[in-house]
Amino acid sequence: MTHPLECEFEAEVLAAVLQARWPGRVDAQLRAHAAACQVCSDVAAIAGAIEATREETVAGAVIPNSGRVWWLAQLRARREAAEAASRPMIAVQEVAFVCAVCLLAVCFRAAAAWLSPFIARIASGMMEHAVLALAMAAVFFLVPAGVYLALGRE
Repeated sequence: MTHPLECEFEAEVLAAVLQARWPGRVDAQLRAHAAACQVCSDVAAIAGAIEATREETVAGAVIPNSGRVWWLAQLRARREAAEAASRPMIAVQEVAFVCAVCLLAVCFRAAAAWLSPFIARIASGMMEHAVLALAMAAVFFLVPAGVYLALGRE
């Protein structure tokens, strides 16, 4: 014996399950029909399981307070506006840094001729005091880099 694929009461059973009326708040004829009809009993069982899962999911969902959502949106908008406003200043600072490095290179090249005896004397003194020279180099390079990194994170 083959079972039908559709039933005329299938939509009513489905509506009763989705409206949370199944099985207690439907008429006895529909309950009796669903007990005898394979299609309607399957619809009631499957729709009931899906509805129960949906209710569990909805009950477990945490919806944040609307005031908190608004406050976080305002903070984000302010942060994005501050970042957008600081972009031109950062570009100007980068250009100024490149110009300063170029100017320093030009000044060093121009002064190299009369500084070379002085630099040679310093270099020979550094060879005698290599540890002191390394410490001075570390202070000269690492301290500004540390300050730059510390200020860059704020």
